[in-house]
Amino acid sequence: MDVLVKQADLLLVRHGTTPWNREKRYLGHTDIPLDRGGRDELAPLARELAGKAFHGVYCSDLARCRETLTIISPAHADTAMYDPRLREMDFGAWEGHTYEQLQHESLYRQWIDSPQQVTPPGGESWADFAGRVDGFVGSLLKDVEGACSRPAETQNDGVVAHSESKGIGNGGSALPRSKGIKIGRSALSGSQRIEIGEAALSGPKGNVIARATLSGSKGTDDSEAALSRSEGPEGTGPKSQVSPEMLIVAHGGVLRQLAVSLVPGLSFWDVHVQPGSLLRIRLSFSEETGDWNGKLVNEA
Repeated sequence: MDVLVKQADLLLVRHGTTPWNREKRYLGHTDIPLDRGGRDELAPLARELAGKAFHGVYCSDLARCRETLTIISPAHADTAMYDPRLREMDFGAWEGHTYEQLQHESLYRQWIDSPQQVTPPGGESWADFAGRVDGFVGSLLKDVEGACSRPAETQNDGVVAHSESKGIGNGGSALPRSKGIKIGRSALSGSQRIEIGEAALSGPKGNVIARATLSGSKGTDDSEAALSRSEGPEGTGPKSQVSPEMLIVAHGGVLRQLAVSLVPGLSFWDVHVQPGSLLRIRLSFSEETGDWNGKLVNEA
């Protein structure tokens, strides 16, 4: 008798480095490609993902993510679902600027202190950003449910399942009139600082919450391994079952918001994904609650 799989793995990949990332400029909806170093840094991940058949592939429609997907999983570049809901937060008038250029602006200082309450001029509010990412999550979970409802013997048949969820596809769904905050390579200081490179994440009082440097896809440092919501690569799913895998290529802030939506108790400030690196979230379905809940998995 066929056994239904009730567990799935999401492989979340942040796009490779762009010139603005290196210059620590705010990069949201501005559509620029990877630089040469950004393309080169994806080689280890491309080798690791070579030959994988995913049950769904989702990608931001911006050039830096499309290019990343083409490098790390070229076989899926033509069939991936390119969704504008996976775009980074939009900084509006602050796009392309650095902290040093903006630090003396009053509204910018307010935004640094309270990004969830203050919106960049002509930019996207935190609520709108979170809303569109959560909308994508709702569509994604429908696809996960569909993949897990297939008999176990067909889970690794080498065929990528195409999304049937509304709003996901090459056309995607129209972006709401929304703008927002990119948290990732852009340097924030003041009360909520992210130190670029080492990924020291600080909360409102400046205390370090977590240090989660993900290099390529080869595990994490000791601090991330200590996160109580993380587990080893084997997980606790059904014995001898092969979990469906979904690949998502997006931006730093988007991957954080996805993790917040899928992993109970996780804060936006708990996780940082370096450009060109991968984070795995293992989803398990609870028959008791009827919900999907995720756990961070230490290894890809």
